[in-house]
Amino acid sequence: MKDIVSQFAMQLTLAEKRELVAELKGAIAEELASRASGPADPSRCPRCGSPSLVRKGRDRDGGQRWLCRGCARTFSARTRGLLASSKLPASAWMSFAECMADALPLRETAARVGVSLYTAWFMRMRVCEVVALRTPDCRPGTFHVDGTLVMGSLKGNLGRSGLLRLPRPRHRNGRDGRRASRGRSREWVVVECGVNELGDCFCDICGRGSAGAGELSAELAARIPGGSAVVTDGHKSYGFAARGYRHSEVDPRDPSAGDINMVNALHSRLKAFLRRFNGVSTRRLQRYLDWFRYAETFKGGGMDRRERLFMHEAEGRYWKTRRFTHFECGDAMVYWTRQIADMSTVV
Repeated sequence: MKDIVSQFAMQLTLAEKRELVAELKGAIAEELASRASGPADPSRCPRCGSPSLVRKGRDRDGGQRWLCRGCARTFSARTRGLLASSKLPASAWMSFAECMADALPLRETAARVGVSLYTAWFMRMRVCEVVALRTPDCRPGTFHVDGTLVMGSLKGNLGRSGLLRLPRPRHRNGRDGRRASRGRSREWVVVECGVNELGDCFCDICGRGSAGAGELSAELAARIPGGSAVVTDGHKSYGFAARGYRHSEVDPRDPSAGDINMVNALHSRLKAFLRRFNGVSTRRLQRYLDWFRYAETFKGGGMDRRERLFMHEAEGRYWKTRRFTHFECGDAMVYWTRQIADMSTVV
């Protein structure tokens, strides 16, 4: 078979070979997308989230449809599907999965996929949401937990969203931002990270400047399973946050007291990942953290990471609409909204 294919390929020109490769990739994408299926029996409505559902007929392809008693609308297993609700072919999403698996910049991604820069950005936002829902929860184990700081960024077209206006002059470059933020803890975003010996990890925004014990308690309870052991440094907030776990502390100044090298290595990989994008907007930061966590979770295994990401795209569901994506404002942006409110009060 290999010899026959080689002899056939030798008779083609370079343009014909490229066209053949594109046709084959498109056929593979369609085949993989057809294998993906939604949940056989959904537990809630994809529009309003209501769990009160009843069966209501079938669609033209023979798939089961459901009626939501909460919003009185019908849906199928393809509703809110990433590929099912897109006008782009499956081959375009497969090419995008290859670019996203390699963490390529948006302009290069748009050129490879053949879409506009805005479309490539919106595709990235959708895939980040899908992979966040596809990433499994952490398994019990011994977690090394520590926070790291990411410099806040107000990049992006804030005027188009109509959500924010800058309460300070724009920074001309990253160096100006670092110089201006010295001694001002609100310019930095706290990202709480944890990882266990199985490789399960979490990375979540946890306030500005320095996280309080209440924020850390909620973060640990949401991410770390009960019965796990938690190892932290000597920061006083972890003493309150780690209640309910087998908590132990290590002194970074005492080599004999142990270490938290697993989470320190995770911090290094996270900073290297974010550095590829030349700064991430603060209100989009959690999406990139979910992307990084997905890459860390599925970095092993025998399946190709590009094909795995495309399969998760084909099977994935999203919840946030396009309008919500433009107007979203995470908890890390509360500081700036308060500043704007104070400015409007003074005026």
